[in-house]
Amino acid sequence: MDPCTRCEVCNNLCEIVPRMAVTFKALGDLTRLQIIYLLSTDTSGTLGVSELAARLKISQPAVSQHLKTLKTEGLVESRREGFYIYYTINRERMVEFREHFELMYSTVMANCSREMIRRSTRDRAISACVIFYSYSGITRSVAEGIRNASGCDLIEVKTREPYTAFSAYTTGVLHSRTGTCDPIEPAEIDVSGYDFLIIGTPVWAWKPSPAINAAVQALRGCEGKMAVIFTTCSTQPGEALPILSRALAARGVRVMAEISLDAQDTRNPDAGGELLRQIIAADPVRTLAGEALPRELGKNQEKKP
Repeated sequence: MDPCTRCEVCNNLCEIVPRMAVTFKALGDLTRLQIIYLLSTDTSGTLGVSELAARLKISQPAVSQHLKTLKTEGLVESRREGFYIYYTINRERMVEFREHFELMYSTVMANCSREMIRRSTRDRAISACVIFYSYSGITRSVAEGIRNASGCDLIEVKTREPYTAFSAYTTGVLHSRTGTCDPIEPAEIDVSGYDFLIIGTPVWAWKPSPAINAAVQALRGCEGKMAVIFTTCSTQPGEALPILSRALAARGVRVMAEISLDAQDTRNPDAGGELLRQIIAADPVRTLAGEALPRELGKNQEKKP
């Protein structure tokens, strides 16, 4: 699908949404949804019109009509074996439908987040940036989600010598456990022009990545700045958040919130927007005015008054 010329930043939603509307219309019938459910849970691959009609307790012509609609949308496919026709879910079409739905969802949520930011910073504009390191791309996806939802600047830290799958689990883990700083690009990160920093890292061996250790030391003009830190991990962040918080405090940065995103959190296509909403809930404008805020936020943390 080629980018259109109508959108300032094209993600093809202008073409996807009309197609999605037709698909939603096809699925907007209880019987057709029941057919989709029966086909998706069937393990025999031998469901035909008569079997579906018996399970749904409706006539075979009615089932045939519903199947025709679903086939037209590519949601269902059929195969003939002798005199029998069997129906199955079109997996490729369902995967495409899910991807399009997630794109539409993340775009809508990003627009909602931008509106929330406009309302929360109406009296004062806040200049912010996201500083992050990403090895697998998960942390980058979250950081880009924050950027897309807020319009803030994005600063990606990269190691001068990229890790391989082997060296990440050997040298990288050793550096992480010992608190080593990897040589990085950019070598210096000037944040003097920002009010607010968001710093993200994957968790390596229950500690911050060596690249983000170096990024903290590379900060320039960071004294007195506010920051929110976040980690991405499979299950638990270990010591990563407190270690990163102490390193920033030693540079004169005030960490106002610590957030950990596990594998379930990062599977959310709007993970970056959701993290941003947690930050906004902490009201950075109020903090800039000098009021105290809760330090830890997250799905398992209660915000204090």
